[in-house]
Amino acid sequence: MPGRLSSLSACARFGAALSFVALARPASAQDSKLEEKVDRLERENEELKKKVDAIDKKLSGGEASSLDQELGELGAPGAKGATKLPAGGQRLAEAGLSQAFGGVYTKPFLSRDQGITLGGYASWVYKDAGDEHRSFDFPRLVPFIYAQVSERITFATEIEIENGHEVEVEFAFVDYHLSDALNLRAGALLDPLGKFNLVHDDPVNELTERPLVDTTVIPTTLREVGGGFFGTPLSADSPVGQVSYEAYVTSGFKGLFNDGTVTFDTGDGLRGGRAHEEVGGTNPFADNNNNLAQVGRLEWSPALGAALGVSAHHGNYDESDDNELLITAIDGALDGKAIARWIGADGSFGRVLGDFELLGEWANAHISRDAFAIASGVPGSMHGWYGQVNYRIYPSFLKDLEQSGCLGAGSRFTLVARYDAVDLDGFGRERWTFGVNFRPNRFQTVIKFDYQFNSESGQQAGVANDAFLMSIATYF
Repeated sequence: MPGRLSSLSACARFGAALSFVALARPASAQDSKLEEKVDRLERENEELKKKVDAIDKKLSGGEASSLDQELGELGAPGAKGATKLPAGGQRLAEAGLSQAFGGVYTKPFLSRDQGITLGGYASWVYKDAGDEHRSFDFPRLVPFIYAQVSERITFATEIEIENGHEVEVEFAFVDYHLSDALNLRAGALLDPLGKFNLVHDDPVNELTERPLVDTTVIPTTLREVGGGFFGTPLSADSPVGQVSYEAYVTSGFKGLFNDGTVTFDTGDGLRGGRAHEEVGGTNPFADNNNNLAQVGRLEWSPALGAALGVSAHHGNYDESDDNELLITAIDGALDGKAIARWIGADGSFGRVLGDFELLGEWANAHISRDAFAIASGVPGSMHGWYGQVNYRIYPSFLKDLEQSGCLGAGSRFTLVARYDAVDLDGFGRERWTFGVNFRPNRFQTVIKFDYQFNSESGQQAGVANDAFLMSIATYF
């Protein structure tokens, strides 16, 4: 397109030159009509040149729409010079929800030429807990690489380095973009089981540690090899709002082996049975039975800043294919700006309301058990949930620091409160977390301060493990 515009611009200049030559000829009576035509042609050529120059300027980055500017600040795919953003992604980029960012195609990136996009994130944590030694930790360094293979095919991968030395593939898949409503995906996938498993990057989350339900019942990060479909059959302009989905066939969990080895327990929940774990002689991402699992999620966003998702994962978890695992989840997110629009709030009340954000997720794992599974110690049902309130603060002195160049655009403080509860087959855990964090720029970097109040029932009742945490996380 830029080449065609350049050619068009050259043609306009050439036409203007021809007009100048024609005007330079000696005038005569029979030339009067020709001169009028030449004058008109010159004016038209000049107008055309201005239009072409304006388009060239936009394409070269001199101007951008408000959405392009928003995406450009993030460096996200869909901004100029970056990977194409699939349907629905740009609307997410406009939303006030923190969970709108940090998904597969809504991350800040460092872009390169030739369709290759590089980036990543890292986090560092200090923890002082009642039942642990004070410690500094380097939990995650996660580089990611995205590639625009062709106009319709993209490749995406993240490599997770945990604790400075444990290297794992977070995901690695190929997308074939057919339409808004139907696209293909295959490879090592992030399971669309709850929203948090899809959006769990440390720089996005307002608290240092992940919700209990998303480390036990939905063992984030949950990834499996498989393939299937995703898309947005109803756009934001539809009468009911935007509807999107993901549906895949995957390898499934490996929770019980014929030698009696069990990977599920009442301490870490289903975490040890994830497909990518090397257990019982199976290789990472390999299954331990002859059946495939199914996983899918449906999300409805009735308005900008509001989302509700339902998801499920079903499959056999034992080597003999006699027992099934069904995990169901419901998640929701609501930005105060959406509430303010719905109730017609304006003025100072509307601004205060607009700085709130509500997040939540519930999950239940039903584990069927035959006599061998019970005798081996496979636990029964597990469930849990969390609810979180964020309140963003933009004091005036931050604006002054932004104007002086000390801070990036969109800097803010956030007050956070979250309640977690899980029941792992009779062993309960509850947690209240209160925190404040500071973002020196809008989304890329965050400094967090949290305090946890923990309580347990059953196996670890009465453990004094309240904790203070401080962490830094950033995209790069």
